[in-house]
Amino acid sequence: MKIKLEITISDNEYTEEKKEIQVQMDESITDGLDNLDKWEADVRKIGFQTMRELFRCGIESFENKLLSEYRHRDEKCQPIRRGRLDFTLATIFGKVTLQRQRLWCKTCKKWVTPLNEALGLHEKKERTTLALQQLASLCAVNQPYRLAEKMVKEITQEPEVISHQQIKLIVDQKGNQLRQHEEQDRELISMNVIRGILDRRPRSPTRIGQLYICLDGIYVRSHKGKGNWQEGKVGFICTDERESLGHKGRQRIPVKRYVSSFENSSILGSRVYAEAVKMGLYEYAEVIVLGDGARWIREIHRQCFRDAVYILDWYHLHRKACDTFGLTLPDDEKHRRKLRREVTGCLWKGQKEEALEKLKGLYTQLLSKGKQELLEQRNGLEELIAYIESNWKGIVNYRQMQKSGYMIASTLVESAVNLVIAKRQKKHQGMHWSRFGADSLSALRTLWLNEEWEDYWQQLCNKVA
Repeated sequence: MKIKLEITISDNEYTEEKKEIQVQMDESITDGLDNLDKWEADVRKIGFQTMRELFRCGIESFENKLLSEYRHRDEKCQPIRRGRLDFTLATIFGKVTLQRQRLWCKTCKKWVTPLNEALGLHEKKERTTLALQQLASLCAVNQPYRLAEKMVKEITQEPEVISHQQIKLIVDQKGNQLRQHEEQDRELISMNVIRGILDRRPRSPTRIGQLYICLDGIYVRSHKGKGNWQEGKVGFICTDERESLGHKGRQRIPVKRYVSSFENSSILGSRVYAEAVKMGLYEYAEVIVLGDGARWIREIHRQCFRDAVYILDWYHLHRKACDTFGLTLPDDEKHRRKLRREVTGCLWKGQKEEALEKLKGLYTQLLSKGKQELLEQRNGLEELIAYIESNWKGIVNYRQMQKSGYMIASTLVESAVNLVIAKRQKKHQGMHWSRFGADSLSALRTLWLNEEWEDYWQQLCNKVA
């Protein structure tokens, strides 16, 4: 079977010249389905060849228009043609090499390349298009860079279109660009809130239910070497609204937002605050900050959500108490179980004074017996007492709040941490990250999880246009 493809580009507004592109291919197909897959591959190959040629000739046609009306500075300039310069564009359908016309201005004594000025092709001798950057970024937020490289090459049908190092550079650049966009958005929201305060606008709650601000973090390996780690912080904002999925009682959260940062807590806090405002922070009568008791979580509560209720996550509190009793009373199982049930029972009911009194009583007993080493060990009794005291306001009547339908455990934000950071940056052996690289990747992954991917890249495309 002989295939002949003909594509004609013409622009009669500037020139009568017609540019014809022809791609020919001979292929024999036997009866049956044995060669169906090969035929599909051949058609795909021809399609990509045609797209590359069409792209190149389209730019060539544009350059002809450009040169026909080009003026360097003014009418006195005398630009003359002096050869061509190669330039390679890595596109979503493979690499395309262009030959740009170079001009020499006899009047100004300067070299000029009009196509560079029109399309911004000054940098180096190769550039990736925005569409390829979007594809590379999308592959990279879901796969390690080397796998992302293979995926991009398979999609573009070009074995040399991009390397994993180039994909990493694109992710770093676009992630940093996204962080700047988030900062501008945050500043705008903060200014609007300040204007509302200065105008003394009434802030009466208009929405029923709760707005939850869940915070958690996870450590990933640092590029600085063995034993070095850095914390990625994640915020998950949602309402108490749920939608049934119709099977096995599963539910989904229809209104939710992810926020991430590998920088300090004040930066994450400002981003979480901006997202919470967009979700109607001041329209809810009940705003709840939920976390595992880390110092930076308490700081975000104090600095950004002072009027919100802080709840110390029950799962972490209960686990910490159980671990502490296991380490502090390793040889007295009966006494350990009895005291553990008493303390956790008091904490579950919000009776923190009684729980703390029992813990301090145990501390005094062990201290009098000379068992100081049991008290001071990691996750020991001293640490538990300090944990409860530092999170005093966050220890609530968990039993009553659970009966009333409130969230008392940070399960959702732990799932968010897994989606935003762990799944991509921790669950693959050998991975290590710079702070800049980890933050850039988490920015793009957050954008994808928030279902704003297409809109954001479309905005970039519109700016370029």
